Amino acid sequence: QLQGKLTTSFASTPFELADAVLGGDRRAAFRSVRAMFDRGVRQKDGRTMDAGGLLPFATSWMFQQLAMVLEGRQLLDGGVSLRDVPERLGVRFQGERLAAQVQRWTKPRLAHGLLALHACQRSSRTTGEDADVLLERFLCQWFDGAPIPTAEDFEL
Repeated sequence: QLQGKLTTSFASTPFELADAVLGGDRRAAFRSVRAMFDRGVRQKDGRTMDAGGLLPFATSWMFQQLAMVLEGRQLLDGGVSLRDVPERLGVRFQGERLAAQVQRWTKPRLAHGLLALHACQRSSRTTGEDADVLLERFLCQWFDGAPIPTAEDFEL
């Protein structure tokens, strides 16, 4: 009812979702998912992205970001200086943010996140669940350590 009367609304993208997840901001991550599915995601040309492409886009970007932070963590644990990690990963912009994410997350936590993300992608192909529900489940697995379904949990 208020949408027509207000001049602001919250929009989001998979990039902002990944930033919220790796920044440890649970509230922003859930808000991002809701905004993407309630309002859509704008493409470079200004048109709204097809809803069917949103989950693959979000999970692909999230996978890339989690994998990069995990690789950075492995470098850090292997003796590379934290300030050198972004350069070693080829990151030239926002290296401070990447360094903070690498420092914040442990290898087991990042591995758990990658497994949870894989389960989200698998569920999108094997169940009839809505994409936003799958992403919200991923967020619960990331933030709360909720169990990750295994292949035995799916009917094949």
